[in-house]
Amino acid sequence: MQSSRSTVRHIRRSASALLVAVGLSTVVAPSAAAQTSTLDFGTGPSAPGICTENKFGIGPLLFCSPTNDPPGGQVISQSYGDVGGVDVQYFELERGLPEPLSLGWWGAGYGNRYGVLYSPTGSARIDLMPVVGKQITLNSFLLAAFGANGQSTALNIFELGNASPLYAFSGLISGTSSTGFALNLGSSSTGFRIEWKQRTGVVAIDDLTFTVSDLAGPPAVVPEPATWALMGTGLAMLGFVARRRHG
Repeated sequence: MQSSRSTVRHIRRSASALLVAVGLSTVVAPSAAAQTSTLDFGTGPSAPGICTENKFGIGPLLFCSPTNDPPGGQVISQSYGDVGGVDVQYFELERGLPEPLSLGWWGAGYGNRYGVLYSPTGSARIDLMPVVGKQITLNSFLLAAFGANGQSTALNIFELGNASPLYAFSGLISGTSSTGFALNLGSSSTGFRIEWKQRTGVVAIDDLTFTVSDLAGPPAVVPEPATWALMGTGLAMLGFVARRRHG
């Protein structure tokens, strides 16, 4: 009887050690591949079908037309760019309305670009918000001015939820080509806000590029096949001894 009890205690200690070993046997679960997107608002000569007549940017998609400034003309649809786990929102600011309008679309005339977004008030904002479980990296974009002369512009980029800008620029934006902004701001799970302000409607944005990826998580606890086999053997021995003891 004493020998049987000693054997049971030994096997229980062995099984406990085995379970600890199982807990320490971990592998890092692979993350999904990152997805990079570029919001190009048209390449010409035909206008793209990414606009809407609703001044807030909702409703059926239509081919864009710059014949009239918003809110009378067409604006970019709020649905454009909502791919790969990110919600993109476009805002025209400083018109004094309870809810901001969407940004206007224009074809040629802004530097060397075709298909750009602008605000008739001169104050514009774009928010990029990842969905739960995702993070976003803001990579780059272009600004271009209307007409031959450069336009003085104030640009600020924020992480959503933070009032202090991560990036600030104040200077001339080209009216003959375009000014590129390549960024290294890291990734954010809350998203980014791009704001630019200048004289009424003369600076627009194009080729907005960002990357969406899964949030990094802790290593997944996944026992290896050999560990599963050892644990099964130990548990079987425990059952065998227990049956003999009570038999």
